[in-house]
Amino acid sequence: MGNQLELKLKLNHLRQLWFDFSEKHTELYEITCDEYMHLLASEIDELEANIDEKTKVLGYINQLEVQRNELTNEITNHYGAEKQTKLSGFLKVLNENNEETISGEINKLNLILLDIVEKIQEQNRKNQFFLNKAIMSLKELKESFNGKPAYKTYSSSGMTKGPY
Repeated sequence: MGNQLELKLKLNHLRQLWFDFSEKHTELYEITCDEYMHLLASEIDELEANIDEKTKVLGYINQLEVQRNELTNEITNHYGAEKQTKLSGFLKVLNENNEETISGEINKLNLILLDIVEKIQEQNRKNQFFLNKAIMSLKELKESFNGKPAYKTYSSSGMTKGPY
């Protein structure tokens, strides 16, 4: 009986971990969007604070990941199953051991998490694109101060050629 109660507590803790993952990734997405706004407004001090906040959230997410790995290993060991490296394998172990409810809940939370991660990646691409354009503009400005012409011409293939 005690073993079964311990297992249920671990399963509930695992569900909560997945929920926490989704929450922290949502927070990370919001920070990434704020980062873009600070970039657009050239708010360097706010951007630095934003990056510090982002680093803290990423550290917390890493801690959750360690807990998740430990917990999934403990649960698979309890069932006498092999260590699972993919969620689908872990969910299969749960389903085979009559834990369809928790398996379904974790799967749904994971789908939400994947959607949030996709949004974070898209926002990071926007941020990187903006930074790349800003770096190019600064490079061109620097070159113009060094006496190099800032204009470029294009060849018939559409590639830029240096100034003449």
